[in-house]
Amino acid sequence: MTILYAEDDSMTVMEVQEKLENNGYEVIVAYDGNEALEKATNNQYDVILLDVMLPGLNGFEVCQ
Repeated sequence: MTILYAEDDSMTVMEVQEKLENNGYEVIVAYDGNEALEKATNNQYDVILLDVMLPGLNGFEVCQ
């Protein structure tokens, strides 16, 4: 299962990414809304986790 994880806080990314990968998930990280939208548009993911307060586009805008 592949997860796109959009989060701008690098410490949070490290913690969540490690836990997900230790449970067998592949995690692709985007650090802002524009990057998340580009990755979501150009690739297929089983799950997309979006932070609401992202630089650029916010999580709600990416979701739309």
